[in-house]
Amino acid sequence: MLINLYNYILVENQHVRVPANISTRTTLQASKLLLAGAVLFVAAMTFNYLPQPYSTWPTIGSIPVNPELVVPALLGVVVVVEAFVEQFSIVLVSLAIFGGLTFLLGTASLYTLYAVESGGVFFIGFFTIIAGILLAVGVFLHTIIRSTAKELD
Repeated sequence: MLINLYNYILVENQHVRVPANISTRTTLQASKLLLAGAVLFVAAMTFNYLPQPYSTWPTIGSIPVNPELVVPALLGVVVVVEAFVEQFSIVLVSLAIFGGLTFLLGTASLYTLYAVESGGVFFIGFFTIIAGILLAVGVFLHTIIRSTAKELD
């Protein structure tokens, strides 16, 4: 069953598709920008060896929540959800595809780190944070370009 995120209104005997309500779009946009900033903040702490405001192996109850893996994955989920809510554009589709890839890398990283019992070098976490950085930069660039285009209209 598909969720209808659009309402249809009747204008001059034609059905016109109106996007989902403004509060949903605003909430998604704000959470997307906050998560993008959080990804860049976590990456700066990770790669610059800054003091981390969380423990080495953080958990919520018994669930491990490593910010280097969870925050990019959450950003990927929000970007994919926003692509379904917003109007269709090539940029949103490409961001959503990359967001889905980032989410898959994040979940595979968490699985590999916490569920697999074998040893070895853990590289997938590095790819997760790099994908998160690229996605965050793409989110910020898309927001800047979209707001600049609205100002020019």
